[in-house]
Order: sequence, then C-alpha cells, then structure tokens
Amino acid sequence: MATNTKMVETEVKIQKAFIQLLQQEGFGKISVQQLVKLAGISRGTFYLHYFDKYDLLNHYEDEIVSHVNSIFERFPKPFTQNDRSKTTHENDAFFQLFKYLYHQRELAALLLNEGGARLVTKVKQLIVAVLRQGAGESVEQSKQVPSDYAQEIVSQGVLDIIVYWLNQLPVLPPEDAYRIFRQTRMLTPEELTRQIK
Repeated sequence: MATNTKMVETEVKIQKAFIQLLQQEGFGKISVQQLVKLAGISRGTFYLHYFDKYDLLNHYEDEIVSHVNSIFERFPKPFTQNDRSKTTHENDAFFQLFKYLYHQRELAALLLNEGGARLVTKVKQLIVAVLRQGAGESVEQSKQVPSDYAQEIVSQGVLDIIVYWLNQLPVLPPEDAYRIFRQTRMLTPEELTRQIK
C-alpha cells in the first residue's frame, strides 16, 4: 500500500513539473534534468516510470485518448432530434467529454496546443468514429459535400470549440461549455455569424 501511495505521489510530482515546464518552455526545450529537478525526484526515479520525455508525453496522450474512448463507448451521443429528447446531458457522451477535459484542463489544453502533438489526431479520429456510428443510412442524393470534407469540417469544428474553451481564463464550467457546444451544433454558419458583435 505504501509503495502504491509513493508511486502516485511521484506521478503527481512529475505531472505538475511537466505541466509547468510545458507552459514555460514548450515540449521541445524540456529536458529530463529539468523535470526531475522541478519534481524533486532523482533521475533514477524518473527512469523507473518513463524511458524519456517522449515516453512521458506518449503516456499522457494515451491516457487522455483512452479516457475519451471510454466515454464514447459508455455514453450515447444524440444524433437525431428524437434521440435528443431521450438523452439528458448527464448521459450524453459529449457532456461527459467536457466534464473529463475540465478536470484535466491544464494538461489537455497544453497537449492540444502543442503543434506536433499526436493527441489532436487521435482525438479527431475518435470524434470521426462517433460521427460515423450515428450517420446511419445516408441518402445518396442529399450528399452535396464529399464525405472526407464533411468529416474534416465537423471533427475539426468540435476540436476547435474544445481547444478554444480550454484556453479561456477562467475556463467555463463544463455545463456552460457543453450548452454552448450544443447550441453551435444546431445553428447554421449564417446563424452563428449573426451572433458576432
């Protein structure tokens, strides 16, 4: 039990140091030496947990992707107007996503902002998979936009709202961000444009 507690404490120290250095330096300039010094641990302790800073980055990205994937598997996404009436925000996949990201807001925002981060690609792939699940039977004549363009526009739009939300200070509570997200999904670009002052 004591070993587990010590490992969790070490993980917390490493994550706090990683977040602080990512904010100050950017991933490219972070070194293991800086991480261990700021975390107050030895290099040996760090290497018991991770091979290098890239392994650490991969760990955090994989952890977020795993949680997002789990949310999308466990909770429904309302796809049609009828489904919306049956789905409360508490059991909606996107509301749960906003709740999770709010609790991980510092790390998630930093990783999503990192230019070369794989996290953006992975999260977009999950969003696309969810969108495909809800697409149902497509009516051929209504396809005015090629599927790959539609997929990119919708998935990037969802990701842009999330990144914008996480970068605001203060970060809105997940209930408010989710409400805005839902409203934007129901408005056309023209209607959204009329909201700009």
